[in-house]
Amino acid sequence: MEASPWSFVAMEYYALMLNRTFLVSVTGERLVGVVCRGLTSEPGPGIFNLLVAPMVVRGDLNDPRSYVSDRRLRASNRANFSIDLKDVKHVRYDKRKKWGMGQYPHDGKVYVEIADSQREFIILGTQSGEDIANRLLAAVRGVC
Repeated sequence: MEASPWSFVAMEYYALMLNRTFLVSVTGERLVGVVCRGLTSEPGPGIFNLLVAPMVVRGDLNDPRSYVSDRRLRASNRANFSIDLKDVKHVRYDKRKKWGMGQYPHDGKVYVEIADSQREFIILGTQSGEDIANRLLAAVRGVC
């Protein structure tokens, strides 16, 4: 029996200091990530705040849905991804906080190893990174 699809919201850094947020779904035999927010930034001091204001998350920062822009979900983005769960070599959870996350609550990182690379997903809001990693690992084992 195939498990019901489920999802989580996570941020990923790229190009050293830039970031993007994904709605990551486990559907059937795939791990699918859709960009749901562009760059995210901390509020800044003085005039700098005018520059970063559009990048600051508004709303309840503990609620993962606060990081999701429905408009962004509907737009195509070359950063979107789809990974066959059979290609996932390992999943692990690291409870340590990600440096540079400032005011944004998160529950560590979930690493997904694929062939010779890995993706680091920072688990946003009050989601459980450990539960996500365990559930993802079970999904991977279920298709192998």
